[in-house]
Amino acid sequence: MIANRRVLLGALVAAVCVAAIFAIWKIAGISGLSSPAAREWSSEERAGPKTPSRGFGQVLVVFERGGTPREVEQAIGFLDTGVRLRKGLTPENRTALLAAMERGAPAEMADGPWAHLFNSACNALAVNPPDGDESLLGLLERVAVEDPRNIMRLYALQHLGRHYSSAGPDTRRRLRGMVRRMLDDPASPTAGTALVLWRQWEKTEGTGAISSFELSRAMAADPARPVDVRVAALHAIGDDPGVLDLTRAIAGDRTQPVILRKAALSLIGRHGQERDLEVLRECSAESSRLSQAGEPAARALKDRLAGVPRPVLHPY
Repeated sequence: MIANRRVLLGALVAAVCVAAIFAIWKIAGISGLSSPAAREWSSEERAGPKTPSRGFGQVLVVFERGGTPREVEQAIGFLDTGVRLRKGLTPENRTALLAAMERGAPAEMADGPWAHLFNSACNALAVNPPDGDESLLGLLERVAVEDPRNIMRLYALQHLGRHYSSAGPDTRRRLRGMVRRMLDDPASPTAGTALVLWRQWEKTEGTGAISSFELSRAMAADPARPVDVRVAALHAIGDDPGVLDLTRAIAGDRTQPVILRKAALSLIGRHGQERDLEVLRECSAESSRLSQAGEPAARALKDRLAGVPRPVLHPY
């Protein structure tokens, strides 16, 4: 009898504790998230549409004046938490954030933190945007073309790719023209990312005067292009067996950059034939750097020829 009472008393205490924890959780209003940024988003909702909370106000301060590494980190954390919670910005806060981004980086902020902050702001603006609002697209287009920092142009292009389908016909036409100019410029450091966008858009817009596959082949083979652009071009068509002849030519050419040859070796492992095993062995014996790609590619090729499925190898 005493044992039963102890069991009942223990169950009652446990139930009371659970109820208390649930009540505290509801009062906190943070849906099970206890981070400072989550609490700030909760106060953002309570503040009303025209009164920015302390969290968003601090974001604007960092955009305008910069801040310590900790303050920049907190601003990024606030924006990223809103994205995870799928909390869209109010119209007033969207306008204020876009205006802050248009002004550019504060004088004392380094390129890396600014790029991270800008990227997080773009992600925040992408949550539940108003229908037909192309203000972010206009900003991204200007950054992609005019910003002197390559990392900013690359971020802008990536975000343009996310929002392209929601743009109007005139805007899409203008963006395609901008990207094509990047592709036609042999010195463009953003041509690799531009090519990825071009191949994506080709699926919905159709092939132009030259297919993205042929354009990618030409860019990968062009020694006047930056090497990272050439690697990106190979990566863009890495799922097409038609790239095999080009990868064979690049892999065996000792005048080509090592990183490009490594990308080619990986694709030979993905699409090659039995005779390609000798090329993979020769390149692997040439240097330890090439063996980093050549040996896994040889294993993948042998397994594929034997009918053993393996994870897809991607170019370096």
